[in-house]
Amino acid sequence: MKTFIFDIDGTLINSPAMYLHGLQQTMRRHGKDYALADLTFSNGVSSVETMTRLGFTDPRENAAAIEEWISDSMAFADRSGWIPGFPEVLTQLRQAGATLGIVTAKSAHEFALDDARYHYSRYIDTWVTAGQAKRDKPAGDPILLAAQRLNADLDDLLYVGDTLTDAQAAHDAHVAFGLAAWTTPKPTPAFAPIAQRLTQPRDLLALV
Repeated sequence: MKTFIFDIDGTLINSPAMYLHGLQQTMRRHGKDYALADLTFSNGVSSVETMTRLGFTDPRENAAAIEEWISDSMAFADRSGWIPGFPEVLTQLRQAGATLGIVTAKSAHEFALDDARYHYSRYIDTWVTAGQAKRDKPAGDPILLAAQRLNADLDDLLYVGDTLTDAQAAHDAHVAFGLAAWTTPKPTPAFAPIAQRLTQPRDLLALV
């Protein structure tokens, strides 16, 4: 493989718990008491879609609820961080000549907040955030846009993610899908085909 494109939450960063607890707190403020399991759908879809599904259909209310969610999640920031060893693996992939990208359901604003903390842009050649492509994940458009920016050969590209939305996006883009099994060790049959089942970030180094 010559090109690797990554999802963020649950793939590069161990962050789902942080955002789930933050979302739960936001919903409680609005009188809606959800179990964490009922909010897991939010991992892999945009914040706008998440809040729309939760009843915030007015654009201004939706935007305000997203800001609350971001703020509430920061209280649980100690629950998130890089998947161990990933920054070093990204550095080694680039040293081996691979090009790297990110495709995320985060908005540009949310990505910028994350980048200020985790410094993805030190390791990544390009990134595509929600709304930049014609369609967001689970469509393959964001992956294809990142591939275009990287001048990548789709036959030599692996998209790495942890959710069904990620798998669907890879399949729609007709690129190989790599499962981040450190977050999703037991995928459902709907994830298939899985080209690479990655148990740790270092597994990627054997693919270049």
